[in-house]
Amino acid sequence: MIYVPIVVPTQVPPPSPRTRELAGLLDKVLEEYTKAHPATTRAEIRAAIRMAQMSAGPDRTKVAVGVSLALGVSLAMGVLGFAFFQSAGGVEFRAALPFILIVLFGILAAVIAVKKR
Repeated sequence: MIYVPIVVPTQVPPPSPRTRELAGLLDKVLEEYTKAHPATTRAEIRAAIRMAQMSAGPDRTKVAVGVSLALGVSLAMGVLGFAFFQSAGGVEFRAALPFILIVLFGILAAVIAVKKR
């Protein structure tokens, strides 16, 4: 049997009235500013918009990347530790305790780093 993936195009929802109003206000402000300062380049406008976006709040994609990275690292450390202790043969809990504490400390440090972002 041949698998043929079917990609269904998703429609972008129309912008809300508040979004349209904000876009109109931004357009007016940019128009007034470029009239007052004709030497303003498109790159400067893009940089200013980027700065305004950063001051508006954290980007959710960066937070999601940080969380997924922290989870991935902790999962990899857990799997490697499990494989190591399985290959070492009947290792007692006292021998495994330092590795367990290192993994827990790594997870805690990753969570704190993500929270501070």
